[in-house]
Amino acid sequence: MTVDSKSKIAILLCISMVLSGCTVVNDEVTDGVFEILGCTDADALNFNENATINDQSCYYEEPIEILEIPHIDGCDNTNSIHCMLPFPSDAFLINDPNTVTGKRIHYSSNTIPSSGTVSPIEVPILNQIDGVSPNTQIMTAFTVDPDVSELAGQYSISKSLESGHPTILMNKLTGELVAHWVELDIRSEIDQPTIFHIRTIEALEHNTPYVVIISGLTDQVGELVPTPEGFAAIKYQQLTSSPDIENRRAEFQNLFSWIESNSDISVSELQTAWEFHTSSTESMIGPLLSMRNDALERIGDGIGCTVESNTEVFDEEGNRSHWLMTGTFTTPQYTESFFPPALIRRTSIDDRTPVFVENREIPFWLVIPNSATEQGPANLTVWGHGFLGNGNTSGLSGWANENNIAMIGTSFYGWADDDFTSIEYAVLNMQYFQHQAERLEQAMINQVVMIKTFTGICSDLTEYYSEDGTKLVDTTNPTYTGYSNGALRGPSIIALSPDLDKGVLWAGGSSFSHIIERCTQYDKFHFIFASEYGYENQLDRAVAMSIMQSLWDSTETDTYLSLREEGYLDQIEPFNLMTLFSITDLQISNISSSRMMRTGGIPLLNSSTITPYGISIVEEGHVGSVGVFFDGGYMHAPEGNEYGQEPHPAHNAIGALPMAREMAFHYLSTGSVVDTCEGNCEFSPDDLGS
Repeated sequence: MTVDSKSKIAILLCISMVLSGCTVVNDEVTDGVFEILGCTDADALNFNENATINDQSCYYEEPIEILEIPHIDGCDNTNSIHCMLPFPSDAFLINDPNTVTGKRIHYSSNTIPSSGTVSPIEVPILNQIDGVSPNTQIMTAFTVDPDVSELAGQYSISKSLESGHPTILMNKLTGELVAHWVELDIRSEIDQPTIFHIRTIEALEHNTPYVVIISGLTDQVGELVPTPEGFAAIKYQQLTSSPDIENRRAEFQNLFSWIESNSDISVSELQTAWEFHTSSTESMIGPLLSMRNDALERIGDGIGCTVESNTEVFDEEGNRSHWLMTGTFTTPQYTESFFPPALIRRTSIDDRTPVFVENREIPFWLVIPNSATEQGPANLTVWGHGFLGNGNTSGLSGWANENNIAMIGTSFYGWADDDFTSIEYAVLNMQYFQHQAERLEQAMINQVVMIKTFTGICSDLTEYYSEDGTKLVDTTNPTYTGYSNGALRGPSIIALSPDLDKGVLWAGGSSFSHIIERCTQYDKFHFIFASEYGYENQLDRAVAMSIMQSLWDSTETDTYLSLREEGYLDQIEPFNLMTLFSITDLQISNISSSRMMRTGGIPLLNSSTITPYGISIVEEGHVGSVGVFFDGGYMHAPEGNEYGQEPHPAHNAIGALPMAREMAFHYLSTGSVVDTCEGNCEFSPDDLGS
């Protein structure tokens, strides 16, 4: 080997030793150390697993701030003031492809407020309804009371449609603004938040989504009312501890986008907003129509009637006044028992279709006027009695003789005199309002069957003839008239009965949950309702009664008034009404009376003493529906949602007013309007007759 070759080999060995990380120093081999600068914290976003020296370059994800929001399962946690505020809300609706609306109510076991007597309160049948009541109250609350003095009120409804009004109610399908007015709940306790009511002036559309928008609402010193904490977290995109809020965040973002696209309100201006979907006509009245159809099929022209007595009644001078016939008629029954409390037998827990139980004998009363002996057969008129009354028509002989009408009645079980105790219990245990509501549904079937029976198999009873063979009763063209509660029930009876097409309603109104807030007849239950055994908190009372509206919708005045002009499928025919009201009525407020007219599309006679917002005017000779307000100059009702002071004559006055009676019974016989007021429907107590 040459010297050059040896030199080259030595050089190669040295190079290989260097490349392998080893060096030879003083004949010792050691590992080479190379320092790598970087972030050595494994929790950092830029962690370098190869770094040997931390060069302070680490950076980290910003800590996520989670806002602690009070959360209760089964509640709407966007407003911590109350489980069910705002009301009504899609928070309590779930998707269901098997319903008409594609939705269904979903109340959890703890959703409905518990009373001081019963907890929890569950009404499972509510969860089968496919939306909120179109006749609902709309409400929320804030931690600071808003100043509503410049907002739309009951006498300034048009303000609600003006640009910049702090409250907006909008039909989500059409984008149309919905007229309304606003008030604070005068019954709210001093130490509790005050309910903020958005009052609709007529029933909402069935099977329709609505949006509520509130912005620019200020308190008494002009400061913006604070936004509910849960809603604010969604608005400002703050992460919260509430699963309810987080699960609904995407829905609210869609709502915010819709609001900005369909209004001039930006998300930053919102103090609160929510949406809800109303139930379908089928969901509200489908089971009742099924029950009616089954009953009519079973009876044909009627199963039969039994006359128990037919008494001649004489006046103080010894002259015959009338005959009073009493007895029973046979009616298919769907409630488990005749006596309260009683539920309708249903097909299953998931199917509300009623099931026939048995036939029962239902009492009736029939007044035949003596006038029929001279004027010819008296037309059959169905009578609707007042709140917690009964079908006894014996006190109507004056009307009967004055107008030559035969007046027949049966009780509105559910709101009859034998329901008083069960209603007292229902205000302590809301479950029992289902019993009351279903008993009322059966009462509607009783009415329909009574009319069919007395125009059918019992249309020519021997008791309809006088001793000389004169026929006293004509059952061929029955009509309806009802007072107070009887006026509330009138639209449902006329709509459900195939034998009726018109009626006269005295001192009526619509939307029962709205009516009872101001009705002096309901104050007899308020003491126990507001007691420690019931609901001491007005928030709970208001919400609980609003929930119950969904139970009452099957027989609710508003429900059938909405169908008055066009009918419903082949199940309900259009019908006509005359509605007579008394100004300052404390039992059925004029607010509810005006609502009745708007919902039913009923025009106003030009002689009326007031012209409510949004109602058209007609004159004498009009054929079709009409409403009239009479004014006796009585003390006005309170403006707030509280009871007035009884005794107060306004409610009963128009029944004793000759010009009102003449107008009413002319309408029943002809279907046309005669202006007995002669241009002005004011009266004085001296004008009242018997």
